[in-house]
Amino acid sequence: MKKQLTFTRTALLAVIAFILINFTSCSKNGGGATDDQEVYLTCKINGVQREFNYFVNANDKPATDTVHFVVIGGWEKEDMVTGFGINMQSTEGAKEATYTVDSESDLLLAGKYYIQNMKDGKIVGTTIYNGGDVDGSNFTLKITSLTKWGVKGTFSGKLRRLDGNDFVTVTDGKFSAPYN
Repeated sequence: MKKQLTFTRTALLAVIAFILINFTSCSKNGGGATDDQEVYLTCKINGVQREFNYFVNANDKPATDTVHFVVIGGWEKEDMVTGFGINMQSTEGAKEATYTVDSESDLLLAGKYYIQNMKDGKIVGTTIYNGGDVDGSNFTLKITSLTKWGVKGTFSGKLRRLDGNDFVTVTDGKFSAPYN
């Protein structure tokens, strides 16, 4: 058990950062997209097709030619209750390549599927499934395009619920996300 994570303040901060990054988008399809750039984030979760196509975007446009982090996210509906995000940090710089991580890897890469738990119209908690840096989980990200517009690619993995032993399987993931 190299890395045993529990639902902590760090996990909550990751979800809040994910929400804030996505909230800065300008339109339903992620803002900043041109007519010739399609914007989407879709996958199958336990075999069920899911679309996280609201406010899809990537991190801020890199300030240098080297891309040190890639953050992609989107919500299933405008209500921001259910979402999916991908976070990667690379000191060498992200490239158009395939990255695979599990709980034993040193690569900073994770896929996150989250559901805001609601009661009487208020958020009372968050259920987070994390893949890549939690025991028993894994996550694969393939970056197929990394341009000044944004990032495109595919993803898959086995994500573990942070506060339990439940798992979800993510397959057929793909995204096209413009920078903020």
